[in-house]
Amino acid sequence: MASAEEILMQVIDRREFKPTSEECPFCREARVKENGSKCLGICRNPQNVPGPLVYPHAMQTWEDAVDCILWAMRDISTPRTDHGVQVMWEYAVEHGNMERSRFFGFSSDMYHFDHFIGKALNTYDAFVRNTGHEITQVSTMEDGRTRVDVRVKDRVGEETEWIFIMVRRTFGKYEGCIQAHRIVRADFPHLGDI
Repeated sequence: MASAEEILMQVIDRREFKPTSEECPFCREARVKENGSKCLGICRNPQNVPGPLVYPHAMQTWEDAVDCILWAMRDISTPRTDHGVQVMWEYAVEHGNMERSRFFGFSSDMYHFDHFIGKALNTYDAFVRNTGHEITQVSTMEDGRTRVDVRVKDRVGEETEWIFIMVRRTFGKYEGCIQAHRIVRADFPHLGDI
């Protein structure tokens, strides 16, 4: 086996590497465009990936579900780009619905995953590559939903307080599983309305 130094000294013949348009099964047989590219853009579509490695399961507790979301966001691009956001999407009880949602605290479309990516990365920037979290309290709300209070340390160590409002799914492929209904900052001004 070669040492790290020996590996770094090896000359790499770049001619052996094929561009995406020759490797991608969608683009390989495509026509060459005016700009010389064969790329159809399909392989770059964030929805064109298999399911996440972490997803809701009936054996998970309220705390387990929150942990899974935050651990996935900590290692957001392992094993692939934005995998952590895909995990959060799977844990969002209203994902894929045509109706408006208040998952983010504001009225929003939850139908398209690619729209969700942008909103999640903006709203939950403290979760991205977080350095740890602590569940401080789990309580049942008056309407039966479960509130999980969490302290999150962002990538520079700054702490923020969050509220995960969780529910047990009553239908669909995740029936019986715990999923997130809302995720908002603890100082969210309209907490009683969501």
